[in-house]
Amino acid sequence: MTLKERFMDCLTGKSDEKLCGCTTTYGVVELMKRCGSERPAADTDPIAMTELALAGPRYAGFEWVKGMGWDITAVSEALGCGLGEPEIDRQYCIKEHPFDKSLDGLDCPANFLERGRFPAYKENLRLLKEKVGQELALFGETEGAFTAAANLVGTEQFMKWTFREPDKVTQVLEVTTQAVIRAVNFAFDQGVDYYVLAEPTSGPALMSPKMWEKFVLPAMRKIVTQAKGPLVLHICGNTDKIISLMCDTGVAGISIEEKADMKCAVAIARPRGVKVFGNVSTATTLFSGTPEECYGEATRALENDVDFLAPGCGIAPGSPLENLLQMKRARDDFNRR
Repeated sequence: MTLKERFMDCLTGKSDEKLCGCTTTYGVVELMKRCGSERPAADTDPIAMTELALAGPRYAGFEWVKGMGWDITAVSEALGCGLGEPEIDRQYCIKEHPFDKSLDGLDCPANFLERGRFPAYKENLRLLKEKVGQELALFGETEGAFTAAANLVGTEQFMKWTFREPDKVTQVLEVTTQAVIRAVNFAFDQGVDYYVLAEPTSGPALMSPKMWEKFVLPAMRKIVTQAKGPLVLHICGNTDKIISLMCDTGVAGISIEEKADMKCAVAIARPRGVKVFGNVSTATTLFSGTPEECYGEATRALENDVDFLAPGCGIAPGSPLENLLQMKRARDDFNRR
């Protein structure tokens, strides 16, 4: 069987094999140096973007591959957000919120998929399918509807609206949900095997489970229902209180950080047919820990029965390649027990 077949069997519940990779971003400087494709070119040029994507499997031992670049701002950008300039060790970030003063003119434009980096993503996905499409599972990723909505308005104001002006929250979410559905199905039309929605703004550090159920859950359910393939939901921070809600969205998988309890997450998710990705720390262990610490944390995630061994979040650009390789080493040793 190919790695792609093995991955999809795991994601769909036909196998309980442990695979190792990254289901968020891996714009790592050392990988850029190895493959010769550095940011910011790798953020916008499809060929450079593709080479950096392939560097994950080639040099870090990842067993699936990422398309669609190295940040989670593409939907927001196409809806009008201004972005800060990326550098080799800094991804695109939101700098301008076009609807912080008024929601007048807010919509999902007819040419949404022709805006921003979506044309580059189309070519990037074509190249990846051509190079490894029959061998490795391919995923796309953007921000989810709630995070995109907060980007359009400004996070602080948007979070205040969840209490004071919920009708405005619903109005913005209607637009961003439509946009995310179009982005998701664009990716499936280009041949991705699954799609990741990152929702950092909806994490428990910023909103309660009650508010998550009120605003995020309906949007996610709508996206899942209309998506042309399986989705994985990534949320940062300690998600213990919303693991059940994350599973209630209907996604095929959830991606969680080291702050969350992996064993409890698996106990909740697995009976519902939801796979769990994670949760080796990116902020500390993979970035500044020793190889031994990375190996140990990866082993603990496996012992806690993670389905897909992966970093808990996007990998920091300065993370040593040797640290990333410890995940596959830990997985291989775990399988030999």
